[in-house]
Amino acid sequence: MKKGALIASLFFALNLGVVADDRANTWYKIGYDYSQRGRNTDAFKWMSKSADAGHAAAQNNIGLSYLHALGAPKDEKTAFFWFEKAAKQGLPYAQSELAMLYYEGTGVEKDTQKAYDWWLMAAKQEDEYAQFNLASLFLDQNDIKQAYYWFNRASNNNHPDAKMALDKLREQHVE
Repeated sequence: MKKGALIASLFFALNLGVVADDRANTWYKIGYDYSQRGRNTDAFKWMSKSADAGHAAAQNNIGLSYLHALGAPKDEKTAFFWFEKAAKQGLPYAQSELAMLYYEGTGVEKDTQKAYDWWLMAAKQEDEYAQFNLASLFLDQNDIKQAYYWFNRASNNNHPDAKMALDKLREQHVE
Protein backbone atom coordinates (compact mmCIF):
# COMPACT_ATOMS: atom_id res chain seq x y z
CA MET A 1 0.00 0.00 0.00
CA LYS A 2 1.32 3.45 -0.86
CA LYS A 3 1.84 5.92 1.98
CA GLY A 4 -0.57 8.35 0.32
CA ALA A 5 -3.33 5.76 0.36
CA LEU A 6 -2.67 5.05 4.02
CA ILE A 7 -2.88 8.65 5.12
CA ALA A 8 -6.10 9.11 3.18
CA SER A 9 -7.65 6.38 5.28
CA LEU A 10 -6.18 7.74 8.51
CA PHE A 11 -7.21 11.35 8.06
CA PHE A 12 -10.92 11.69 8.34
CA ALA A 13 -13.36 14.55 8.18
CA LEU A 14 -15.33 15.25 11.31
CA ASN A 15 -18.13 17.62 12.00
CA LEU A 16 -17.71 18.15 15.74
CA GLY A 17 -19.35 20.42 18.25
CA VAL A 18 -15.84 21.32 19.39
CA VAL A 19 -15.37 25.04 19.04
CA ALA A 20 -12.61 25.96 16.65
CA ASP A 21 -12.44 29.25 14.83
CA ASP A 22 -13.15 29.55 11.12
CA ARG A 23 -9.46 29.75 10.26
CA ALA A 24 -8.73 26.46 12.07
CA ASN A 25 -11.60 24.81 10.19
CA THR A 26 -10.33 26.19 6.89
CA TRP A 27 -6.77 24.99 7.58
CA TYR A 28 -8.14 21.59 8.57
CA LYS A 29 -10.08 21.30 5.29
CA ILE A 30 -7.02 22.29 3.26
CA GLY A 31 -4.93 19.70 5.11
CA TYR A 32 -7.60 17.08 4.63
CA ASP A 33 -7.77 17.79 0.89
CA TYR A 34 -3.99 17.43 0.60
CA SER A 35 -4.13 14.15 2.54
CA GLN A 36 -6.69 12.76 0.12
CA ARG A 37 -4.26 13.44 -2.73
CA GLY A 38 -1.40 11.72 -0.93
CA ARG A 39 0.49 14.97 -0.36
CA ASN A 40 1.48 14.11 3.20
CA THR A 41 3.96 16.93 3.79
CA ASP A 42 1.46 19.58 2.67
CA ALA A 43 -1.31 17.90 4.66
CA PHE A 44 0.87 17.91 7.76
CA LYS A 45 1.70 21.61 7.34
CA TRP A 46 -1.96 22.66 7.21
CA MET A 47 -3.12 20.18 9.86
CA SER A 48 -0.39 21.55 12.16
CA LYS A 49 -1.73 25.09 11.81
CA SER A 50 -5.22 23.85 12.61
CA ALA A 51 -4.02 21.69 15.51
CA ASP A 52 -2.09 24.59 17.02
CA ALA A 53 -5.32 26.59 16.88
CA GLY A 54 -7.08 23.91 18.97
CA HIS A 55 -8.92 21.86 16.32
CA ALA A 56 -9.40 18.40 17.90
CA ALA A 57 -9.62 16.38 14.68
CA ALA A 58 -6.48 18.08 13.36
CA GLN A 59 -4.70 17.31 16.64
CA ASN A 60 -5.69 13.67 16.25
CA ASN A 61 -4.43 13.61 12.67
CA ILE A 62 -1.13 15.18 13.70
CA GLY A 63 -0.83 12.37 16.26
CA LEU A 64 -1.43 9.85 13.47
CA SER A 65 1.17 11.58 11.32
CA TYR A 66 3.83 11.27 14.02
CA LEU A 67 2.80 7.73 14.96
CA HIS A 68 2.97 6.45 11.37
CA ALA A 69 5.64 8.83 9.95
CA LEU A 70 3.27 10.32 7.39
CA GLY A 71 4.46 13.79 6.44
CA ALA A 72 6.38 13.99 9.71
CA PRO A 73 9.20 12.02 11.31
CA LYS A 74 8.12 9.04 13.40
CA ASP A 75 7.96 10.26 16.99
CA GLU A 76 5.80 8.27 19.41
CA LYS A 77 6.13 10.76 22.29
CA THR A 78 4.98 13.62 20.10
CA ALA A 79 2.14 11.43 18.79
CA PHE A 80 1.11 10.82 22.39
CA PHE A 81 1.15 14.59 23.09
CA TRP A 82 -1.24 15.31 20.21
CA PHE A 83 -3.57 12.39 20.90
CA GLU A 84 -3.83 13.52 24.51
CA LYS A 85 -4.76 17.08 23.47
CA ALA A 86 -7.52 15.79 21.19
CA ALA A 87 -8.69 13.17 23.72
CA LYS A 88 -9.07 15.79 26.43
CA GLN A 89 -11.37 17.69 24.06
CA GLY A 90 -13.61 14.61 23.96
CA LEU A 91 -12.70 13.17 20.56
CA PRO A 92 -13.46 9.43 20.91
CA TYR A 93 -11.06 8.29 18.19
CA ALA A 94 -8.19 10.14 19.91
CA GLN A 95 -9.25 8.67 23.26
CA SER A 96 -9.06 5.20 21.75
CA GLU A 97 -5.63 5.87 20.20
CA LEU A 98 -4.37 7.29 23.49
CA ALA A 99 -5.62 4.20 25.31
CA MET A 100 -3.73 1.95 22.91
CA LEU A 101 -0.53 3.92 23.50
CA TYR A 102 -0.96 3.49 27.25
CA TYR A 103 -1.79 -0.19 26.84
CA GLU A 104 1.26 -0.91 24.69
CA GLY A 105 3.60 1.56 26.41
CA THR A 106 4.21 3.40 23.15
CA GLY A 107 5.48 6.93 23.66
CA VAL A 108 4.49 6.74 27.32
CA GLU A 109 4.96 4.39 30.24
CA LYS A 110 2.67 1.35 30.01
CA ASP A 111 -0.41 1.85 32.20
CA THR A 112 -3.31 -0.60 31.80
CA GLN A 113 -5.56 1.39 34.15
CA LYS A 114 -5.21 4.55 32.07
CA ALA A 115 -5.77 2.50 28.93
CA TYR A 116 -8.98 1.15 30.47
CA ASP A 117 -10.12 4.64 31.51
CA TRP A 118 -9.62 6.13 28.04
CA TRP A 119 -11.15 3.14 26.24
CA LEU A 120 -14.17 3.34 28.50
CA MET A 121 -14.66 7.04 27.71
CA ALA A 122 -14.46 6.38 23.98
CA ALA A 123 -16.57 3.21 24.19
CA LYS A 124 -19.38 5.10 25.89
CA GLN A 125 -19.35 7.45 22.88
CA GLU A 126 -19.92 4.42 20.60
CA ASP A 127 -16.36 4.14 19.26
CA GLU A 128 -16.43 0.55 18.03
CA TYR A 129 -12.65 0.12 18.24
CA ALA A 130 -12.61 1.25 21.86
CA GLN A 131 -15.49 -1.13 22.57
CA PHE A 132 -13.64 -4.01 20.94
CA ASN A 133 -10.38 -3.24 22.77
CA LEU A 134 -12.21 -2.84 26.07
CA ALA A 135 -13.90 -6.22 25.52
CA SER A 136 -10.52 -7.78 24.77
CA LEU A 137 -9.11 -6.30 27.96
CA PHE A 138 -12.00 -7.76 29.97
CA LEU A 139 -11.49 -11.11 28.27
CA ASP A 140 -7.80 -11.04 29.26
CA GLN A 141 -8.95 -10.42 32.84
CA ASN A 142 -11.43 -13.31 32.55
CA ASP A 143 -14.43 -11.01 33.07
CA ILE A 144 -16.62 -12.84 30.56
CA LYS A 145 -19.78 -10.86 31.31
CA GLN A 146 -18.13 -7.49 30.56
CA ALA A 147 -16.27 -8.92 27.56
CA TYR A 148 -19.55 -10.19 26.14
CA TYR A 149 -21.27 -6.83 26.76
CA TRP A 150 -18.56 -4.80 24.98
CA PHE A 151 -18.06 -7.25 22.09
CA ASN A 152 -21.82 -7.07 21.55
CA ARG A 153 -21.74 -3.25 21.53
CA ALA A 154 -18.78 -3.29 19.12
CA SER A 155 -20.64 -5.73 16.89
CA ASN A 156 -23.73 -3.52 16.89
CA ASN A 157 -21.46 -0.65 15.81
CA ASN A 158 -20.03 -2.74 12.96
CA HIS A 159 -16.49 -3.38 14.20
CA PRO A 160 -15.03 -5.69 11.53
CA ASP A 161 -13.91 -8.41 13.98
CA ALA A 162 -16.48 -8.10 16.75
CA LYS A 163 -19.06 -10.55 15.42
CA MET A 164 -16.45 -13.30 15.10
CA ALA A 165 -15.12 -12.57 18.59
CA LEU A 166 -18.66 -12.57 19.98
CA ASP A 167 -19.48 -15.89 18.30
CA LYS A 168 -16.29 -17.46 19.67
CA LEU A 169 -17.04 -16.11 23.15
CA ARG A 170 -20.55 -17.53 22.99
CA GLU A 171 -19.22 -20.94 21.97
CA GLN A 172 -16.64 -21.08 24.75
CA HIS A 173 -18.43 -19.41 27.66
CA VAL A 174 -22.10 -18.71 27.18
CA GLU A 175 -23.71 -21.73 25.55
